[in-house]
Amino acid sequence: MTESQLQSALLLHAPKSLPGIRLFRRNVIAARVGDRTVRAGIKGQCDLYGYIRGKGRVVEIEIKSSVGRLSPEQKTWAAWCAEWEVPHIVLTGAKGETTEETVERWCGELERFLMAL
Repeated sequence: MTESQLQSALLLHAPKSLPGIRLFRRNVIAARVGDRTVRAGIKGQCDLYGYIRGKGRVVEIEIKSSVGRLSPEQKTWAAWCAEWEVPHIVLTGAKGETTEETVERWCGELERFLMAL
């Protein structure tokens, strides 16, 4: 299962499992438009961000497959989050899990993470 597929599955499942957080996908892109390059986002930003209901807080969520690793830019983003006291979590797939099992486990991890804030 790719990180993109896992991310999509989490976005679909989270509203039922985690009603206290609203997740959004973040796009970091660079595209050529005519003779210009248009950029959106900052390289290394997390795949998802979420607003925590009633807390006025945001959480940054990085998605990794069972073989995925953080890039240097993603490590820099995680360090920025720590410095600015922005909650940041990396959700990693496990070998042998189905997509459904991974997403269920991630929802539990997110719930425990958010409760600790």
